[in-house]
Amino acid sequence: MKYLLLVLTTLLLCFSTQAQTSAPDDGKIKDGVYYNSFFNFSFTYPKDWVVSDEAMKARIQERAEEHAAKNGNLAQMKDAYLLLPVSQYPLGTPGIALNPTILLAAEKISQVPGNPTAKDFLLGYREIKVKQGIPSILSEPVEFRVSGLQFFRDDYQGEIRGISVSQSSFVLFKKGYALVITFTGQDRKSVEEMAKSMGRS
Repeated sequence: MKYLLLVLTTLLLCFSTQAQTSAPDDGKIKDGVYYNSFFNFSFTYPKDWVVSDEAMKARIQERAEEHAAKNGNLAQMKDAYLLLPVSQYPLGTPGIALNPTILLAAEKISQVPGNPTAKDFLLGYREIKVKQGIPSILSEPVEFRVSGLQFFRDDYQGEIRGISVSQSSFVLFKKGYALVITFTGQDRKSVEEMAKSMGRS
């Protein structure tokens, strides 16, 4: 899933992409709120932002898998789900250096070596972020509690393809999966504003 999120970030820059359920990606959206009954989790995204349709989600997922296959990491994509891509403007809108985005994704923890915690997951993610050009600006991931749920958070800052990128990722381990919420913008102020939505989840 690290490869999924890595490729998704790059792709989004290029595009600047009540029944009980049993599948991690069985979510629904109503009135600006994403509901996922598998994780028993809801997330309120910024008003008037654009949720990518299923065709765009499939396109992003396909491109991520192609990239992973080229790098011999296709196995890392197994049991990885893109749950919700939402952006300030429609993906592909011209004239935007970086389209602010929020991504919700999930990965089965069994795909991660060892017996990791959410904090370990983020620490392992840092090497990829460094290669991507946006290293962490924190000494270590920090605990973040919301609505009784224990997330861990890590913040990143740098440049990708000459574009200033600021990012924050929140990870929660639940039901055998890592649930990851990633906020991406051009500066810390915009990312912190997006991250306020965690308190409304």
